[in-house]
Amino acid sequence: MSYSPKIDLDMAFVPKDTPMFADLIEALTTDESLKPTRQRDMISGLRRVAKAIGRAPQDVPCHGRWLQPRLAKIAPAAVSLSAKGWQNAVSDARAAMVHVGIVERRDSRITDLSPAWQKLWAGVLASPQSKTLQPPLCRFVHFLNNRAIAPDDVSLEHAQAYREALIQNEISRSPEVAYRAALNGWNLAAGSVPDWPEITLPLERRQKVIKLPETEFSAAFLTDLEQLMFRLSHPDPLAEDGRAKALRPATLEQYRRQIIRFASELVHAGMPIEEIDSIAALLQPATAERGLRQMLSRTENKSVKMISEVAALLRNLSRITAQLPDTQKQLAKLATRLAGVPQKGMTRKNRDRLRVLQNDQSMLRLLKLPEQVFNNPPAGKANDYTKALAREDAVAIAILLVCPVRIKNLAGIHMEQHIQRPGDGRAYLVLTEDDLKNERSLEFELPQEVIRMIDRHLASRCPHMCPAGTPWLFPRRDGAGPMVPGQLSGRIKKRVHKVTGLVVNAHLFRHAAVMNWLDANPGGYEVSRRLLGHSAVSHTINMYSGLEVKSATRAFADLMATKKAGRK
Repeated sequence: MSYSPKIDLDMAFVPKDTPMFADLIEALTTDESLKPTRQRDMISGLRRVAKAIGRAPQDVPCHGRWLQPRLAKIAPAAVSLSAKGWQNAVSDARAAMVHVGIVERRDSRITDLSPAWQKLWAGVLASPQSKTLQPPLCRFVHFLNNRAIAPDDVSLEHAQAYREALIQNEISRSPEVAYRAALNGWNLAAGSVPDWPEITLPLERRQKVIKLPETEFSAAFLTDLEQLMFRLSHPDPLAEDGRAKALRPATLEQYRRQIIRFASELVHAGMPIEEIDSIAALLQPATAERGLRQMLSRTENKSVKMISEVAALLRNLSRITAQLPDTQKQLAKLATRLAGVPQKGMTRKNRDRLRVLQNDQSMLRLLKLPEQVFNNPPAGKANDYTKALAREDAVAIAILLVCPVRIKNLAGIHMEQHIQRPGDGRAYLVLTEDDLKNERSLEFELPQEVIRMIDRHLASRCPHMCPAGTPWLFPRRDGAGPMVPGQLSGRIKKRVHKVTGLVVNAHLFRHAAVMNWLDANPGGYEVSRRLLGHSAVSHTINMYSGLEVKSATRAFADLMATKKAGRK
C-alpha cells in the first residue's frame, strides 16, 4: 500500500511558493534599510496577527485571500487588544508585506494624483460630505490614477478591476464591502461634488427579489386574501368548518407573506399573473406542485424549512376553504413528501457557541459586559446619540442575562404594560398570554442593578434616541412604536462580539440560561421549562438533553478520584 501524505485542507488554495510570516520576520531582521523602530513594529505586527489566528508564524502564509476571511472574524477583545491596538497590529503586518513587495502600497496623498484627479479630489475635500466621501473613494481614485484612467473615462470595467485588486491586496477588510462602498461613494460624488464626472457605476443587488409587490396581483385575488385573513382572525365556532380560536396577528402576517411568496413563485415558474385570481387557484394540485417545484429549484431539490411550511400551509388551506376531498388528499401527500425532519436538540453551531461559554472566564466577560458598556460608553469622537445607543445595548443585554425571553418580547417591552413596580423598590418584567408564543404568561423579578440601569437610561436617552414620553424601552427613533426585533438582535450580537470577542446572538441567551441552570442542577428540566416558558417539559428535555453532561461527568470523575485516594 502506497503512503499518501495528509493534505492540509486549510492551505489547499495557497500557492506552494507563498512565503510564510516566519520568512518575512527573518528577512526583516537582516534588512538594514529599515529603522530599528520600524523593523520592530513590523515584526511585532506579524507575530501578533499570527497569534490571533492561532498559528505559529511559520504556519501563516502571506496570502491575502487566505488572511482576509480569518482576520475579518477576529474581535480585538478576543485577543486581549484594544480596537486601536489590533488596527495597528494588522497595519504593521500589512506594511511588512508591502515592504517585500507581496501587496501594493496604499497611496493617500493628493500630490500622488494627476492634475485632473487632484482638481476633483480638492472638490471632495471641500464638500460638506467630505467625511462620507473620503474613506470609500480615496483608494479607488488612487487606483484609477495609477492606471492612467482619466476621470471622464471611468467605467464599470475599471470598477470591476478595482474589485479584483482588492481581493488580491486586502488582508483584513472585506473586498466586497470596500468595492460596494467605493461605487456608492462615486455615485454620491457625481451628484454632490462640482465637476465630478456624471457617470453612474451600477451596483448589482445583493438580494434576489422573489416576492412580488402585492399591487401586481389582481384585485380579485387580494380581496379573496383579505377575506381569508378576516376569517382566520374572526372564528365562527358554530360553522361546520369553523376554528375554535382566532390566529395570532403574527401568525396571520406569516401566512399572508407565505401566500404572496408562493403566488410569486408561480409567476416566476411561468404562470400568467392574471390567472392567479383567488386562493382556490393556488390550491389546485397541479398548480401547487408547480409552485413547490419552482421553490425546490432554488435549493437544489432539497426541502428546507420554508418549503415544508408552505406545503403544510397549502394543505391546511385546502381544509379551511373546504376544497374537494381529492384535492385535500393530494395536497396532504405533497406536504408529507416535503415535511422536514423534526429538529432534535440544539444545532451544532449553537452547541459550539455554548461550549465557549462553559469557560468561566468567557462567561464572566459576558456577565460584566452590561455594566462595562453602560458606565463606559464610547469616548473620543462619539456623540450623545452613539453613547445613548451603547447604553441601550447594555440594557438589552442586562435584561437577557436575567430574563431569557425571545427577542420579539424584548424588543416590544412597553414601560407601562410590561414593567410592573409594586411600590417597594422592586420591579418585574411581566409578559401576558397575549405577548407570548405559547400563550403562557411569564414574570421575572429584575435585579436592582438592572432597574437602576433602566432608570438611568430612560432619564438620559431623550432627545438623542426618541421623543420625550416614548413608552417603549427599545423604541423606534420616531417613538411611534417598538424597534424591529431583527435590528435589536443584530445590534446585540455585534456589541457582544466587539466587547468580548464572543459570538452570541440574542436567542443564545436562552440556551445559556438553561446551560447554567442544568450545570448547577443536573436533571432540573422543570425549572428550565418554567424559565423559558415552554408548554411541556418534554420539549425542554428534547432541546437541552445533554447540557448537564459537563457537571455529571465532573461529578463522576471526582467520585473515581475519591475512590482512588481511598485505596491508597
